[in-house]
Amino acid sequence: MRALVAQYLSQSISRRGFLARLTAAGVSVAAAESILRSLAPLARAEEAQRISPEGVKLFQGTGGAALAEQLIASGVKYVFGNSASEDAQFYEALVDRPQLRYILTPHEGPGAAMAAGYVKASGEPTLVMQAGVVGLMNAMGQMYNAFKEQTPIVFYSYRTEQTGRAGRDGFEEVANQEQIVAPLSKYSWLARRADMIPETVRRAFKVAWTPPYGPAYASWHSDFNDEKVRAEIIVHEKVDPRMRVRPNPRETERAAKLLVEAKTPVMIVGDELHYTKAVDKAVRLAELLGIAVTQVRQLFANFPERHPLWVGSLPGNRLETLTFPRSPDVVINVGNKLQHNSPAPIVARHATFIDLRIDSLSMGNVMPTDVPLVADVAYGLDDLIAAVESLMTSALKTKARERALDVQRFTDQARKLRALVVKNPDWERSPILADRLTYEIARFADQDAIIVHEGGSIGLHSFDFNPLGGRELFFYYGAHLGSGVGTAAGVKLARPNQQVICLVGDGSFVFGPTALWNMARLELPVIVVVYNNHAYAGPHSRVIQNVPGGRMVQTGHFVHDYLGDPDMSMASIAKGFGVEGEVVDSPAGLKDALARARKATVEGKPYLIDAQVARTGVAWAEKPWTPAIRIARERTRNV
Repeated sequence: MRALVAQYLSQSISRRGFLARLTAAGVSVAAAESILRSLAPLARAEEAQRISPEGVKLFQGTGGAALAEQLIASGVKYVFGNSASEDAQFYEALVDRPQLRYILTPHEGPGAAMAAGYVKASGEPTLVMQAGVVGLMNAMGQMYNAFKEQTPIVFYSYRTEQTGRAGRDGFEEVANQEQIVAPLSKYSWLARRADMIPETVRRAFKVAWTPPYGPAYASWHSDFNDEKVRAEIIVHEKVDPRMRVRPNPRETERAAKLLVEAKTPVMIVGDELHYTKAVDKAVRLAELLGIAVTQVRQLFANFPERHPLWVGSLPGNRLETLTFPRSPDVVINVGNKLQHNSPAPIVARHATFIDLRIDSLSMGNVMPTDVPLVADVAYGLDDLIAAVESLMTSALKTKARERALDVQRFTDQARKLRALVVKNPDWERSPILADRLTYEIARFADQDAIIVHEGGSIGLHSFDFNPLGGRELFFYYGAHLGSGVGTAAGVKLARPNQQVICLVGDGSFVFGPTALWNMARLELPVIVVVYNNHAYAGPHSRVIQNVPGGRMVQTGHFVHDYLGDPDMSMASIAKGFGVEGEVVDSPAGLKDALARARKATVEGKPYLIDAQVARTGVAWAEKPWTPAIRIARERTRNV
């Protein structure tokens, strides 16, 4: 019987021939026709498979299984989610699809951060799943980060209400759920029918991964996951617009002429270099012109920091604050988002500004652009380098070499000054200086280590980041706290053969420690270092800056930022999630702890160091508050 069915489905025998063979085998006519009717859906599917173009197939099954099939076709290997009963058919589908792995996360926020870390480190797509609107609310902080950082993540959560009772203010129901995330996503869509699930998912991945990148959101009514559907499953390559754009040739020639004729040019680099793997091209252009290179706040280190043309990140996000060179006459931005944090523009009005990036929507919003080069920065740099080379006379080459020597003299001096950090008279003190902690970690880290940084106002130094085969930086940009530990877990999942070190402030750490459980469960050997000064040091410093001579400074009574008494033990929290950890309060103890951390990670285990860091600046009062219960008692007595 099985061989006969296979022959029919493969069209080796006709419908009439199939019936004749069944009856010849002793099956009644009525029973044979019933068997034929039951095979009709399979026959249609087989026919669709034969006539469908490559990369397209017809699927029949539940909506949840259709989601799994489309995720596989979209190139997804990992799905990050927090358990939800309404996704049961999706979980059921995963049992027989081992190529799609589900990562259970105890909380949606750190889970979404883990997904973001995986995407940043792997360059591969993923899906973040939440349980309805209540789970979505927990994940929205990291969706905000993804939006600000332009990270291509697809978020999905079902609408808890079913189609038969939608709009009745039911359990966990909220009107217009997909509109909640509209300001934080490139795209949000509600599938109107169960058979639209794959199409909606494809569209979400297409939008998220079309430059400039960003998060997308897909949703549908929960009962669609259980409904039987027939739908097309299409591979991502069939819907991807492959947006690799070259710049306007005429604008490229204008930019090249301005750059070669400039007296004091400056290059700003940004994350589009990371995503297009074009850092080496930016180095080539800089060397060709002898141009100083800097960076406004971004996710990654996008230029080798030991390169003689690197003059450091831009202080205060304004080019005028750059120590060297002063007052550049021509500025070229290559792939930086240019986040403005002050009323004044990053590039002063007197400088000629060339803007090379794919994010055309934000071009010209704040700074007038003399030469807009809307392009994939890798292609744009190829064309710009060729145009510059065609203009470089012997005199211009000499001029570029002399300019490069001037920049190198500055960078050499700057490195000598930065090295004086070890001359701090409190260098050996306990609790540890934050600068000492950073210095020792930089000395300890592997040469190709990845540093995930959510350390608030902690200054990074001594790492000498180099995206061309050296140490890499994954910075926090979106500023919704709690991303660091999760991001580090996702980075390690994507880059298992590189050392991953997470630097996180104590205030940030307590927003998202649940990702430690994922590190333990998945055996992700990450080293987590908590800068624990029992305070929100960033808000503390900014309040002093905003109210420099106020009562808080005079009395040491800072009501909003002290996290001590009782002091939180981050090492104990880690152990509760299955991660070994220890408290360190001296430089000597730190070195021993780092040695134990290395041994643990070699054995495949994560490790946490709870480093007691000195609070610096204006002092806190020992008891900067009155316990609430005491205030309540006093008020009761007064009544």
